[in-house]
Amino acid sequence: MLQTLKGERPYEIRNLDDCTREAWVLQCDRATHAGQLEGFQERVAMCFALSLSECLDSDLKPPTGAQLKFATDISRELGVALPSEALRYRGSMGEFIERFAEALRSKRRSYLNKE
Repeated sequence: MLQTLKGERPYEIRNLDDCTREAWVLQCDRATHAGQLEGFQERVAMCFALSLSECLDSDLKPPTGAQLKFATDISRELGVALPSEALRYRGSMGEFIERFAEALRSKRRSYLNKE
């Protein structure tokens, strides 16, 4: 177990291999001695935030680009509101798309049949 950066609320990093643990300690010491601990803390926070989403269950991750595009098409072409929950979570977005996808396909088929 290794505490992350010094501060009010230290966090523990468990299950690190020895090499990574040693490198982490060296990096923290380097940043501290160079007077760059705050900048290093910000960099760690950004890396943590990016990697944290990879640890989430898939339904709690942000929607994919393809989901956003299709849902926007649904919203625009069918005149239905896109729920804020769907804009935040992939699972909610999937439910929105599932609910309205067939209606959008039907509407598009009717356009093609009119031509």
